[in-house]
Amino acid sequence: MQRRSQTARSEFQQMLRQAFAINKVPLPWAKAFGAGFCSAFPILIGYWFGYIQYGFIISLGGLAFLYTFNEPYVLRAKKIIFVVLGLSFSAGLGTVLSANPILSAVAVGIIGAAAAFFFGAYQFAGPSALFFVLVFLINANTDTDPSLAIVHAALVFCGGILSLCYAMAGWFFSPLRVETAAVKEEYQQLALLMESADSSSFMESRQKTWWTIKKTEAILSSGYARWMESEEYWRLALLHKQAKLIYSEIVEYSNENKERFSFKAFESIRLIASAIDASPRETAKHMPLQDEENSTGLKKQIQQAYEYVSRNFSADEPFLKIPKPSFKTIFLGSFNKNSMVFFSALRFGIVLTIAALAANFFNELTSYWIPLTCAAVMSGATILSTFNRAIQRTFGTIVGILIAVAILSQKPEGLLIVAVIFLLMLLAELAIVLNYAVASVFVTPIALILAESTSTFGNISYFTSARLTDVIIGSAIGLIGTLLVGRRHASSLLPRLMAKTIRSQQRFISALFSIHSKKTTGEEMIEQRKMNTNLTNLRLVFSTAQGELSSNRNALETLQHVFFALEQLSFLLAKAADDKNRLPLSDAHLGQLLLVFEMMANTAEKNWHFSELPVPHIPRYKDIEREINDLQHAFKISSIFAIN
Repeated sequence: MQRRSQTARSEFQQMLRQAFAINKVPLPWAKAFGAGFCSAFPILIGYWFGYIQYGFIISLGGLAFLYTFNEPYVLRAKKIIFVVLGLSFSAGLGTVLSANPILSAVAVGIIGAAAAFFFGAYQFAGPSALFFVLVFLINANTDTDPSLAIVHAALVFCGGILSLCYAMAGWFFSPLRVETAAVKEEYQQLALLMESADSSSFMESRQKTWWTIKKTEAILSSGYARWMESEEYWRLALLHKQAKLIYSEIVEYSNENKERFSFKAFESIRLIASAIDASPRETAKHMPLQDEENSTGLKKQIQQAYEYVSRNFSADEPFLKIPKPSFKTIFLGSFNKNSMVFFSALRFGIVLTIAALAANFFNELTSYWIPLTCAAVMSGATILSTFNRAIQRTFGTIVGILIAVAILSQKPEGLLIVAVIFLLMLLAELAIVLNYAVASVFVTPIALILAESTSTFGNISYFTSARLTDVIIGSAIGLIGTLLVGRRHASSLLPRLMAKTIRSQQRFISALFSIHSKKTTGEEMIEQRKMNTNLTNLRLVFSTAQGELSSNRNALETLQHVFFALEQLSFLLAKAADDKNRLPLSDAHLGQLLLVFEMMANTAEKNWHFSELPVPHIPRYKDIEREINDLQHAFKISSIFAIN
């Protein structure tokens, strides 16, 4: 009992240290200035024309700029347009329901759940539903005539368009900046992988290289649009495709030879990396010749990368597009009972509605701060991050409220309020990368100033105590709701979803190597899409389970190796799908192979003790055989530990 108490105390102390740790990262000055400009400039325009209240409403649309991250401009444009439309709708609906607190509470829950679902399903970076909730609550807690809903929505839309224009300004100067940097990082990581070939760090470097390749593929995929087709994007897409082939050759060579690559080999990769963003591409013309001791396949793939980085492309060559799942595939993959995204969004909406209803009970005047605090706390991706958010939000908001009281008590007007909003937003964006508690110190006064701009600031002591009470209640509701509703939901989903992923690979293998499969029916493509969807869902559930309380750390640690092996096997199977000359397996060999996968699926689903089975020979695909054996070995280790 005493040992358990000491463990709990130690975990709590560690949680506090994590909550107030300052991250050592570069400060985003450009984004911070943009956030300040998009929030303060509309207020300045409103002041000039004598409609400063309208300026405050327009500045709510400026919050769309906060969803800008280091991402392709195509993705940025799509995401901010979605945010602008969402913020405008939230403003209009909040104004319509301002006289009906019950309907308003239900509506804010629906808005929060919908925004959280779309941000989770499409993996958009950003503050998710938080500012949708803020804009709705501010408009729902005003004395404005509900008939002005369209006016409020239009004003917020104008502020959002300002954010969109500012966020997209860099496209005119460097439209593929993010994609170029990603491909360059990909080749730099390949060089590091080659250097570690005969060392104990090879597996760690291999995993890091693979995640870099996956990240680059996601960037290139999200950065594609018909109006963005260009020689430069073409080149980057081909270089990425070549990077995957080079990675495969490096792994194959290292597994078979267990020796170092020559210095010229990884130096060649580094020179390719340096030539990717070079203008003109003179570097690629002076690449060193590779040593004869390296594998023929690797030399061929590196030479092909040379050609891509140095030559010009003709208009009649087929354009290479990085494949990506359709809108329908992503939506349906996330909108089901086994989806972590769907569950998290549903929980977010329910708890937020409860917080909004509770706010009407606790506070008869303004009820926006309780659900807003609740939304901020629940924005944590995992249970542990929700705890951190609750701690950070509480302490940061307390200090922020004191700053807001000091500012509002002076009744700032005109240019002074513009300067205050600009400075606070700039500081908030600089602080958010350091620590969320520090950012809350500056975010809180912004929210309070925007909200109180439409009302008369009254008694200071009452205002301060009311807001502090709201913060405590909102944090408590968010934290309790997260703990009570599916606190170990991700861990409970892991076995079933892992088994589902393994069986989707089993069906893909059957479509690839069965003598009875008909390649003309599109069966392979369908099974591959299902496999990729299951892998994506598994990745999200696995990362969420790692942040849950009382999770079996040993099990999750060993499952990390299982998950990596599943990713690698999917990559190799996709390569095999591109080979139209592959040989089918006999029924006996295919049956033995499918049995191996069924045993692994049962191990994952029913927590059986696993024994490795012999993998039949797969002609020309020794790497697939090896990866299946590695997957079996990872399962054998993981079966020792119980996930639940």
